[in-house]
Amino acid sequence: MKKIFYPKILLPSIKLIFITGFFYFLFLGIVKFIDKPKSHIDSGFIISAIVFSLFIGYIIFHLGYFFCFYFKYISLTENEISIFELNKLKIAKFNVDEILGFSKSEVYFGRYAWKSKSLVIYFKSGKTSEILSSFVSGVDVLEKELKNRKVKYLGFEDYNTGWFFREYKFNK
Repeated sequence: MKKIFYPKILLPSIKLIFITGFFYFLFLGIVKFIDKPKSHIDSGFIISAIVFSLFIGYIIFHLGYFFCFYFKYISLTENEISIFELNKLKIAKFNVDEILGFSKSEVYFGRYAWKSKSLVIYFKSGKTSEILSSFVSGVDVLEKELKNRKVKYLGFEDYNTGWFFREYKFNK
């Protein structure tokens, strides 16, 4: 029997609204800079325009990357798991036998401001896939399905940040 775990809509929609809003602010800033008469441009205005553009650009990048990294669609059959990851724009298909195990974890956003439960799936090829309960529906059901298919539970792992990406405890 095929089980499908759809992405949740609310949080990604809010992120897309914020991304659109910040793009609008960036567009308004660029229009304001272009429309200003050349004789009235001073160095303070140019510096503030550059800082504004960099700040808004950073926020757009951060929200967009965060949205793409955690947005996943999962399909589970008797002997295969398919995971669509938006940041890679492809569907990765694995046999259940190729799964090394899975662990439970919590992801913190900000300094304990907001946390989300997650399920980290480890594959024998060395790949990992992290599924957040705030972005994918039915993470608890997915955990039960993995246990029913005799996939090894590796335990709870704390959230460890690396330089750019999360460091996973049970990677080879």
